[in-house]
Amino acid sequence: MGLRGKIIGLFFICFGLMALLAMTILRNNLAAGFLAIEHKQAADQMQQLTRSLNNELDRLNQVAYDWAAWDDVYEYVRHPSPEFAQHQFAPSALKEIDIRLFVVLDEHGKSVFSEAINLKTGQAESPAMFDATLDNIKKVASLNTAVTEKTCGIDLTTAGPILVCWKPIRKSDLSGEPRGTVVIGRMLSKELLNKIRLQSNIEFDLTPLPVHDDATVIAAGSKSSDIETGHIEFSQSNAGVLNGQLSNIVGQPVLQIQLQFPNDVSRRGEELTWKVVRVLMLVTILAGLALLASVHVLIIRRLRKMDMDLSSIWRNGRWAGRLDAPPYKDELNDLSHSINRMLALIRKQVVMLESIALTDPLTQIANRRAFDERIEVEMSLHRRNQTPLSLLIIDVDFFKRYNDQYGHPAGDEILKAVGNLLSVIACRPSDLPARIGGEEFAVILPLTDLAGATHVAELLTSKLAELKLPHEDSPISGLITLCIGVAVAGDEEISAFVQRADKAMYNAKQTGRNRICVLT
Repeated sequence: MGLRGKIIGLFFICFGLMALLAMTILRNNLAAGFLAIEHKQAADQMQQLTRSLNNELDRLNQVAYDWAAWDDVYEYVRHPSPEFAQHQFAPSALKEIDIRLFVVLDEHGKSVFSEAINLKTGQAESPAMFDATLDNIKKVASLNTAVTEKTCGIDLTTAGPILVCWKPIRKSDLSGEPRGTVVIGRMLSKELLNKIRLQSNIEFDLTPLPVHDDATVIAAGSKSSDIETGHIEFSQSNAGVLNGQLSNIVGQPVLQIQLQFPNDVSRRGEELTWKVVRVLMLVTILAGLALLASVHVLIIRRLRKMDMDLSSIWRNGRWAGRLDAPPYKDELNDLSHSINRMLALIRKQVVMLESIALTDPLTQIANRRAFDERIEVEMSLHRRNQTPLSLLIIDVDFFKRYNDQYGHPAGDEILKAVGNLLSVIACRPSDLPARIGGEEFAVILPLTDLAGATHVAELLTSKLAELKLPHEDSPISGLITLCIGVAVAGDEEISAFVQRADKAMYNAKQTGRNRICVLT
């Protein structure tokens, strides 16, 4: 059987089985995949909503800290003054910052000042509706700090859900022992919830849950001051609802979040599945018919032409290679012999070609390509092993003037001299001197800190001075001089590291040339 018959037979066997398997997988699993995507998006929205609630809690936490770290409040707890409270804790002032509850407790947990503000009227009212919340705060505050470090949270009161924070009262410099606690609360009002909906573009509802007393909840409470969503599950009765629970400051579930999310992803996924199945079946049929008609023109004839081309290249000695001969007597068998002759030649040329590709033909040191490859390897070793790595960027001062004065052949000799000097000085096996531009060179110095790199740079300038290469048109010296930029690798990208060394070199140019500049 020829290659054409084998290809046609294998196509119908393999492609037919693949098409059947693909249709089965699409039908059975793609819908589940789209549903998972839909659920993942909903879970991400729930996390985003939780972050929005925590942002509000963080703002309240900062307000509580400002009150608690005020020297006047510290003195007020020690010596309560009605005039101070009337002036500083006035309902109008608390209404300005949207505070619903404001309580000052002494160091024994007794109330020194307690007031609830009606945010609509701006008048004080009885704080009794928040007594249960204050009791919860006292329970949490009485625990050892090894058990809990909560100082903020959410609670459910008769007036609705409230965000509360409590902070120990200290001096502004944090000296001395705490003298009590400041408690502030901000209602999780409809206005605040609408603000969160608008900012997050998420539709949700909060529903109170029945609260059951549980003495063990406090000990199991979270050490975090963040609001966390627990017991997350998708509604069985409503495909577009994700339910979660918010716990109060003692760990009791008090609010249920019902997040509404669009569920058109799975529906569109089902439609797409059937479209893909139909297209796949059509493509299989058309591909089989097209392959049957075109395999000779597009494959067999081209392979024969390729065999003649490869044979010609082999005779001219340009290609090399080796392929395993196919076990069957067909056109590929003849092709493999031709390619094998080419591969035999490449074995003799590959080492030489690699050397030429990585060497600067003028200075016979590494070129820019070799530099780029080596700096990537050395930066990888630097990150993994935390070993020092230094880089020198070197530029010949006023090289264009030298070419204009002495001619380009003389300029080439200068570049050769600099390249040879770099090879002598950066002589460790791991060092890499390279020519990376016209008159620009670089030296990669692995396992070298700033002091070592600076020493190499100074040695380079001194050895160059000993050569006394004349440069009569140099404004700064009668000899060839260098600008050298030094940088030591840090936790950064390769490009940033090289740019830092390059910038150090340019700083050397701008500050007078014939000098070494370090940029850390």
